[in-house]
Amino acid sequence: MNTMLKTNKASRPISHASRWLVACGLQLAAILIFCNFAIAQAFFPPVTINLNLPQYQRLKLDGGYQYVDDAGMKGVILYRVDENNYIAYERLCSVEDQPPVVVDGSSLFMNGCGSTYSFSDGYPTGGTSFRPLLKYRTSLTRQTLVITDEVVF
Repeated sequence: MNTMLKTNKASRPISHASRWLVACGLQLAAILIFCNFAIAQAFFPPVTINLNLPQYQRLKLDGGYQYVDDAGMKGVILYRVDENNYIAYERLCSVEDQPPVVVDGSSLFMNGCGSTYSFSDGYPTGGTSFRPLLKYRTSLTRQTLVITDEVVF
């Protein structure tokens, strides 16, 4: 069985192994681009929040949010999904020299980098951005919420 294929009469034969190496190289390049984005994160000590404090009143209702300046590169937007689930999104825009991401006046989505982002997953829902916002791990024990620098997907 001939394991060599010709792409056209003027070119050299390309083996299946060469095609496999090219495909692996393209996959590796995609992974490196993704990892380059994921590495651009802040390293910060865990931030502990007492949800009973008055400054966190907005987090008592589903869909409530609070800016937390002690975490992330430009701070985080802490969002309450429900009484047991909170999400912490990085406010740093993926485009350089842009102001931090903010919650829209309607409180239904986030704005930044000329784009809008969903609270459900941090992915852009409009505009020019193609990357989601970084999401940091949160954990809840009773009324104490902890935000760590571990990025979750």
